Amino acid sequence: MTKIIFSRLIRIVDISLKRQLLKKMPKGSVCAEIGVWKGEFSRKILEVVKPDKLHLIDPWKYQVDFGKRLYGGAHAKNQQDMDAIYSDVVSLFKENENVVIHRKFSHIAVDAFVDNYFDWIYIDGNHYYDFVKRDLELFYPKVKKNGFITGDDYLWTSPELNGDLPVKRAVDEFVSKCSKIKIKIMRTQFVIEKLL
Repeated sequence: MTKIIFSRLIRIVDISLKRQLLKKMPKGSVCAEIGVWKGEFSRKILEVVKPDKLHLIDPWKYQVDFGKRLYGGAHAKNQQDMDAIYSDVVSLFKENENVVIHRKFSHIAVDAFVDNYFDWIYIDGNHYYDFVKRDLELFYPKVKKNGFITGDDYLWTSPELNGDLPVKRAVDEFVSKCSKIKIKIMRTQFVIEKLL
């Protein structure tokens, strides 16, 4: 019972932080969400930011190599489950001409965008270090000057990682190698502003 209450409390805090982050993003912007899952946060982006264009990037692919993740067995049990989730997301946004869905891995989808295209992006895909690092590096050039690279689960870990914080490690390394950026950490959320 206590575990359920604690889990709900964490979810409420997380939703509140995400909403605070969205309020800082420019209205009428061009943005992307990497890692869409069921489109719940996508709806919040539309509600709060009211973007001119929202690109949703997710492969909706069952990945057995990540068995502890939602898309690898913890929730979706096979590719049919992932296909059903994708179909639900398509149905959810089919009437919204401001939403473009890219059913691709982010490292492939990035090629569809010219440099300096996005006002901001939100990274919430695969949370392991190599994937977060790759998303940061590939999408940084796609963000305009004074744009933002934001993301979720800055302090995320998993039992098999033995205390490693892969999102934090990737973000911190990325920030240390870039000049002319500002970073703000809002507990579980990170906001990197591109000043160049």
